[in-house]
Amino acid sequence: MEPNRKPLSLRGLSIQQRLPLLICILLLSVVAAVGIASYIGVKKASLRIASERLRTVTEQLSSIFGQTAQVAMYSAHNVASEEPVKNFLLSGGTGADSSAITSIRKLQTDSQSLYVELVNLDGKQVARFGRPEIRIRIDNKSILTDLQVEPDSSKVTKMYHVGDSLFYAIVATVTNNKQTIGYLLRWRLIFATSQGMAQFSELLGADAEIYVGNTDGTAWSDLIKAVKSPPADISDTGKYFSYSRPHRGEVIAMARPVAHTQWTLLLEFSQRKIQESAKEFAAWILLIGGIITIIGIIIAWIVSRNITKPLKNLSAAATSIAGGNYTASVEVNRADELGELARSFNTMAVQIKNSQENLEQKVKERTAQLEAANNELEAFSYSVSHDLRAPLRAIGGYAIMLKEDYGERLDAEAARITNTIMTNAKMMGQLIDDLIEFSKIGSKSIAHQKVDMRKLAELSVEELFKQEPLSKYYDIQIDNLPACSGDHNLLKQVWLNLIGNAIKYSSQQAKPRIEIGGHEDNKASHYFIRDNGVGFDMQYAHKLFGVFQRLHTDTVFKGTGIGLALVKRIINRHNGDIRAEAEPGKGAAFYFHIPKINNHG
Repeated sequence: MEPNRKPLSLRGLSIQQRLPLLICILLLSVVAAVGIASYIGVKKASLRIASERLRTVTEQLSSIFGQTAQVAMYSAHNVASEEPVKNFLLSGGTGADSSAITSIRKLQTDSQSLYVELVNLDGKQVARFGRPEIRIRIDNKSILTDLQVEPDSSKVTKMYHVGDSLFYAIVATVTNNKQTIGYLLRWRLIFATSQGMAQFSELLGADAEIYVGNTDGTAWSDLIKAVKSPPADISDTGKYFSYSRPHRGEVIAMARPVAHTQWTLLLEFSQRKIQESAKEFAAWILLIGGIITIIGIIIAWIVSRNITKPLKNLSAAATSIAGGNYTASVEVNRADELGELARSFNTMAVQIKNSQENLEQKVKERTAQLEAANNELEAFSYSVSHDLRAPLRAIGGYAIMLKEDYGERLDAEAARITNTIMTNAKMMGQLIDDLIEFSKIGSKSIAHQKVDMRKLAELSVEELFKQEPLSKYYDIQIDNLPACSGDHNLLKQVWLNLIGNAIKYSSQQAKPRIEIGGHEDNKASHYFIRDNGVGFDMQYAHKLFGVFQRLHTDTVFKGTGIGLALVKRIINRHNGDIRAEAEPGKGAAFYFHIPKINNHG
């Protein structure tokens, strides 16, 4: 099982780290957005420019091819119109005239011209001039039928695929007295060198390639060799279309018909070549953006350091003041907001120093006054204890003497009054002792040590039942109690009072039961003591822990009304708290907790 991974957060980074990081993220976002937008824009612009250029170049090339065809047709027509050629044809090829042969040979001046032949109306060859090794086996009659050349005119045939080469013929009618007597066929090869086509493609740019084919799609050439027809419907000329070539990838193309022919010219531009400029532009954008980002990070680091350094000095001074060094100050060497903050801090430090000195003086004065008050209180307590105890001892002593010396002479009422005087004198003495103990709790220091609360509770039970040996009537259950850190003697007083109350208020039950338990958590040790005694009404619960506050009359349950107040004060001195829950006739429960030593000051 993989460990839990904390999510990436900026909270653990300092301002000096956050600012360059945020600037870096911002710059990278801007560079990425600008780069993508620019790349898309340049790509679209490049494609649009290439498309317009494709249209222009296609139209120009189509026009050039058409003009070349027109010139070739004109030349063939002129030769076919010469009288020697006519006579030569009429003679069936027997009456050869040197001037006719010279005119025909003028049509074979370039390397693409193969041969020229004169044929009769049935397409049968009458004469042939040119390269004897080349023979194009195509039925002339079908060519003538397909072209339907009018008298005194000329036309260009479709391209014919023979082997790996493409051929075409320029057909001119030979007329005599406005009557067609035969035809002149000038056969030419569609051919260009690879070097020439490469130079032409480089001149056009965008890795251009030119294709020429029959309009009906029967034959196509790249001007070097025969090729397959384009993988697209090019019948709708004048519009852009795109497709993929195995050796070139995606291309955009446009087709235009070649005037005076049955051909269509197709020009392709490579989209990869077109988009190279966009990619180069994007690369430059990324390079420039990267440089700007690095410069921005460096500037942001310098700026953040310029901001955080005074803040660190300010933090160090604040920590020093918090540690008690009230003379700490911050150097002011700026005129901006940080300088103003430093000046305000120094002013505050001076005020804190003055306030601390005033506070220390007041603490000294209050301490002296408190010590005087404590001395007076101790003197008063001693005086009360001494002055009240003497008359109480006298009252109690005289009551005892009266009972011992004159007990037989006293009637029942006098004896009752004497006993009442003795009992009240004893209670008054106990009350004085409790008040003095209660007043001393606030001035006693807490001696923290590890206290075994279970053992302390057991000792308290033993001590209480030594005073009143009634343990055989009580069911007392003490569970495992967690130890705590506190004052052993004071906490024993807590258990004595709480267990003593539980014994006292459950004493009237047929089977009195007391339960003591507890538990602990990360913050404190928790304890409770529960009995099945008389209980009390919870609407009076707020009176439980007050001095002299009692919920039961003295005739029912004896007591001074200080025990629970003493308990609450001791627990509060341990930074703990106590509460009670009860119901009349169903017992009461007291809950208190003592915080662990590392959770209180």
